[in-house]
Amino acid sequence: GVARASEEAYRALTEAPGFPEWFALVSPLEEIGSLRLGSRPARRGLGAPRSLDDLRAIPWVFAWAQTRVNLPGWYGIGTGLAAADSLEELQAAYAEWPLFNSLLDNAEMSLAKTDRSIAARYLALGGRDDFAEQVLEEYDRTRRLVLKVTGHKRLLENRKVLSRAVQLRDPYVDALSHLQLRALTVLRTGDPSDHERDRLSTLLLLSVNGVAAGLQNTG
Repeated sequence: GVARASEEAYRALTEAPGFPEWFALVSPLEEIGSLRLGSRPARRGLGAPRSLDDLRAIPWVFAWAQTRVNLPGWYGIGTGLAAADSLEELQAAYAEWPLFNSLLDNAEMSLAKTDRSIAARYLALGGRDDFAEQVLEEYDRTRRLVLKVTGHKRLLENRKVLSRAVQLRDPYVDALSHLQLRALTVLRTGDPSDHERDRLSTLLLLSVNGVAAGLQNTG
């Protein structure tokens, strides 16, 4: 069914060999780990995560928000919707089932806070085109099918206040994301001096705070 197809798509990505290492390269996970997020450390062990079991939930969600992907909020839903018997069946479920309605509305909010072009630049940092393409293809699929099921012409069409708030914040968040991306690119793929590394790390952490405040997503 829909739920099973969604879960299988999610697991196919997150349990693929090399995925945890790739995730650590394309996101500011290492830097987020230096922040005080709740009462416990970001990782259960030291060094790069060897599996997702090494991570706690908050940095997992927080890091994806920083990359402007927001993957935990929508990934797999498109594949699940595509597995349904008919579009009419899904549209009826959206109209009649409050839980399904809330699920798609929450996914729509996560999709609206995703910036595909910025996300693609983050995903490219990991040097795994297969993972990047898999994520972006699922984003396109999910966005297309969520709009078809809800009957909306654009994301957040039925939530005018939230839609307007996202539109007003986006230009400022985008600028911070580009600054963060520049810093992360040098830290991940360059060879900065110790002084430059400290400066870029500080810039990155400041951008983390700004992006989280603008998106209102911290995990």
